[in-house]
Amino acid sequence: MRNCLLRFLLCVPLLTLVTSLFAKEKDSRFDWSASTSINSNYIWRGLNCGGLSFQADATVSYAGVFANMWWNVGSTDWTFQHLNPEVDITIGFSRWGLSVYYIHMYYFDYYADGSRSRFFDMRNHAPGGGGTTGEWRIKYRISDKVPFSILLATRTFGRDGYTDEEGNLHRAYSTYIELGYDFMLGENWQLDARLGITPAKSLYTAYQGNFAICHIGLNLQKSWIFPTSSNISPTLTTFANIMLNPYQVTKDNLIHPIEQAGSQKLNLNIGCQVAL
Repeated sequence: MRNCLLRFLLCVPLLTLVTSLFAKEKDSRFDWSASTSINSNYIWRGLNCGGLSFQADATVSYAGVFANMWWNVGSTDWTFQHLNPEVDITIGFSRWGLSVYYIHMYYFDYYADGSRSRFFDMRNHAPGGGGTTGEWRIKYRISDKVPFSILLATRTFGRDGYTDEEGNLHRAYSTYIELGYDFMLGENWQLDARLGITPAKSLYTAYQGNFAICHIGLNLQKSWIFPTSSNISPTLTTFANIMLNPYQVTKDNLIHPIEQAGSQKLNLNIGCQVAL
């Protein structure tokens, strides 16, 4: 079962890319992009989500409406004892620097009773349970001349629950707000700075506390563009990300051993990406 799943996750991006290539030739009104990358760590919004990971995505768009599918196949940590495959599907609209979109995240995990989670299960679940997650996002980026951006993301469906002292399950509506700025350094070098906060009890603080700064990140990348005789120009990008989660950080949890990497507060990710 696991081998079949891995074959599916690895083959779908290739099939999507081939389909997109033919669509590009037939109707130039449609736009598309695709990429694949390898990451030393899967770090997301200050949370450690895995070790060595292979990721790919494909996007098609028309008149500002777009759809994206993103895949992740990797290990839960650097001990390589467990895999953490994930598929995210996004639909939305983007124009004039404003993007509004919904993302549906599926983790191929299990419910508390041991059964496989279902792709369209939108019920709330407590931490440790299976199920999917649905999140709405709004992002605005001013312009290339003023590359300041703000992201607002709120989980509204699926697993996002916590229990009170009486054992009752509540939905947290985990919310994440991120401020970003992109520094163009010349020669296709770029430095991205990110500051992420959560305004109330959420998954970013393990459903404890209230307002918290949960992500401070810097990403340095260098790109090489390879022009071709066709309208496709492959781009190779190498990157290094350093991310700190300041929430309840101490000298003891700043860095953990490899087998406990999911709990550490300071993380580094290096990798490369090929994009079309």
